Amino acid sequence: MTRPAPGGPSPRPGETPAPHGIADDVLARAAAIIDRLSAEYPAHLSRDLEGLERAAASILGDPASRDSHCGDISRIAHDIRGQGATFGYPLLSRLATSLCLAMRSLEPQDRAIETIVVSHVAGMRALLSCRVTGESDRSALTIATGLELLVRCHTGP
Repeated sequence: MTRPAPGGPSPRPGETPAPHGIADDVLARAAAIIDRLSAEYPAHLSRDLEGLERAAASILGDPASRDSHCGDISRIAHDIRGQGATFGYPLLSRLATSLCLAMRSLEPQDRAIETIVVSHVAGMRALLSCRVTGESDRSALTIATGLELLVRCHTGP
């Protein structure tokens, strides 16, 4: 027996209510929006990677503002972390998670930050240029594991 969703209309006989009372048309519109944004995501990601590269270069060129540039890196990495899996690139989220860990764990003065950021951006660019979606590509998994090891070497277990 089907039960009405809390606060929603009763389903017709033989129908299963949408999760949490969300109407099918609302779910369909949301799925269409995600599909559209997924198609646009590579261009958006490319801009984010350029932002990471600028911030990493600024750390070297403007040591007085190092804290601010590290904040920019953390913010962009956090955004990629949330967006990657949502738009079909879970390994990008994994790389961004690794970069977030590095930024949280290291002091802004730590010289390893430049190497870690540049390496992560290179890995993300490789995943993007090859349009690696999903989590089964062996080369991409090797990149992710290697970058996580790089971060562990500088931050500890």
